[in-house]
Amino acid sequence: MNAVLLEESEAIEQLRGDLVALAMAKGTFADHTVLEMSQQLDEFLVQFIKLQQERK
Repeated sequence: MNAVLLEESEAIEQLRGDLVALAMAKGTFADHTVLEMSQQLDEFLVQFIKLQQERK
C-alpha cells in the first residue's frame, strides 16, 4: 500500500472510531451530528475506493 492509501486508511479508521464514540455519547446513530460524521466517513470511503482502483 502506498503512502497516500495508507494515510487515507488511517484517516478512515480514526473517523470511524470518532463516529462510534460520538454515537455512544449521544446514545443514538440518529443524531444530526452523528449523521453528518457518518456521511463524511462515507465520502472518505468512496474516495479511498477510487484511489485503490486507480492504483490497479
